[in-house]
Amino acid sequence: MLGMHGIRFGIKHPEFLKTELEALKRVSEKNKVIGLLLPQLISVEELREVKRIAEEIGFKNVKHGVMIETPASVEIIGDLCNEGIKFASFGTNDLTQYTLAIDRGNEKVQGLYNELHPAVLSQIKRVIEVCKARGVESSICGQAGSEKEMVKFLVENGINSISVNAD
Repeated sequence: MLGMHGIRFGIKHPEFLKTELEALKRVSEKNKVIGLLLPQLISVEELREVKRIAEEIGFKNVKHGVMIETPASVEIIGDLCNEGIKFASFGTNDLTQYTLAIDRGNEKVQGLYNELHPAVLSQIKRVIEVCKARGVESSICGQAGSEKEMVKFLVENGINSISVNAD
């Protein structure tokens, strides 16, 4: 669950990232605004590098956003907002796993996995507050958005949108 994935893979292999961005650029040239959601981002430099590559290929009709999946992204949310992101979306599965140091695939510790843990909720609340103050949209996707208690918490804290499972 750790290692070479998310945006760090694209930055390490810019030829792949450039190809993906060029495909999205072609779509955007049909009067479509593209929202580019960067996964597993942990630094402002990663955001800057993606923006630099997008600029290099002339990809201008794009809104940059970040997945909030790591404690690092929570800690630097203000800097990411200052760097011009337009939206942030919570990936609570990973955020919970990394915050609680629990491999959700390990049945020996699965019982400790809890997206409503106070440490996870505190991080979510902080990100929503910073985003709200900076005019950046916040959202959640995945399983947690379908949990009644989580939805109540998110709405009370002013999240902009919630994506839920069809069931």
